[in-house]
Amino acid sequence: MENITPFLGRFHPLIVHLPIGILMMAAILQLIAIKSTKFKNLLDPAISITLFWGGLSSIGAVSIGWLLSLQGGYDTDTLFWHKWLGITVTVISFLGWLVKSGRLKMQRKYVYTVFISIIVLITITGHLGGSLTHGDDYLFVYSPNIIKKMVGIQAGQQSNNLQEIHPDSIQVYSDVIQPILDAKCVSCHNTSKKQGGLLLTTHKNLMKGGDNGSIVDSKSPLKSEFLNRVTLPKNHKKFMPPKGAPFTFGEIQIFEWWMKSGADSISKFSSEEKLDKKLIHTLLRDYKLDYNPRPYYEKVQVDSLPISVITELRESQFVVDFMGEHSNMLSIDFNGKSISKAQLEKLLLAKEQITWLNLSNCNLSDAISEILPKLPNLTRLNIHSNPITDKSIKDLNSLKHLTSVNVYNTQITNTGFQKIVQLKSLSKLFVWQTAITVPEVEEVATKYPKISIISGIN
Repeated sequence: MENITPFLGRFHPLIVHLPIGILMMAAILQLIAIKSTKFKNLLDPAISITLFWGGLSSIGAVSIGWLLSLQGGYDTDTLFWHKWLGITVTVISFLGWLVKSGRLKMQRKYVYTVFISIIVLITITGHLGGSLTHGDDYLFVYSPNIIKKMVGIQAGQQSNNLQEIHPDSIQVYSDVIQPILDAKCVSCHNTSKKQGGLLLTTHKNLMKGGDNGSIVDSKSPLKSEFLNRVTLPKNHKKFMPPKGAPFTFGEIQIFEWWMKSGADSISKFSSEEKLDKKLIHTLLRDYKLDYNPRPYYEKVQVDSLPISVITELRESQFVVDFMGEHSNMLSIDFNGKSISKAQLEKLLLAKEQITWLNLSNCNLSDAISEILPKLPNLTRLNIHSNPITDKSIKDLNSLKHLTSVNVYNTQITNTGFQKIVQLKSLSKLFVWQTAITVPEVEEVATKYPKISIISGIN
């Protein structure tokens, strides 16, 4: 029997529409009586009985509504006015019945006031009821932005417009987490209705928690009260949300990742160096957001080169290609048989833009050592089949984004080899036909398993 009060209270939204319909019918009949002299007095009995049953059903709606309010979690002021205006509607309904049935005499102008009051009070009471259930802005939350501005509501971003935002700019909480909460939780956890003392309209309130404390756990997300509730069996009495669509596996996955990442209000998916493959799949499937790993040159932003510089490079026997239609990054190949120091220095005209550099088989000298450290966005270096020594690569440690190096058929030794493999981002290295020894290659291959070393060793 402990659940009988909330059980009966839940019938309020069902019952409350009955007196609304009956009382509105009484108002319509009275309007017809006013407009038509033919039905002026004939409709009084019908209006009288309609008001009586409207008032009687109002008593039922008010009583059941009172039981519902005992569950708590509603805004006190809104609930107060909703209750007492509902009671007022009931009282005025019976007042109208007394007048239309002849039990109470009243001047005609006051009779009209009774019906106007019923209509106005039903409208206000109904609006307050909607605010308690769906939040203060429920009427305009999906209205056009121009209407939102007129009523003073800030036009917010909808979750289905994520494709219009660059993936690197998407903030997890404001662009993904909060829209999910708005769709599935805020109807019961808003400023007007705080079930369990929990408000889920802002990050601050989410982190604050409810009557039983915090619902977010950054250390063990799946043990958090929030994820515990949304992953309970549907027939469990504490399962959330109690109505509407439950959380999808993808949404639970996003909430878990967000909590593990610190549950702050400004974190971004793009801030992580490497996202979990399953999360990447979820974001692509559910939100059309592609967070598959991208090479550095696709993420870095640099200024475009003047046409004059590109022309000068081409006149110096360099083949210049752009890395993409909307990219300013360049792939540079030398197309001559022998490259001079003056030609090498031309590369500094595009030092920020060069990401792939091919200087293979061009009689390259160790003078390249003065150029390479000044190319901060270099990711791929091919200098094979050249008479270069360890001096040419002595200062590569500044190239933090270099992932591939080809020194095949050069005079690089074990000393230079050790310099190259210490590059932070290196993933592929070609060292075939060099002065690097087999034992050294085997030792380094064991020490740096993430580097693919192509050495010609079977």
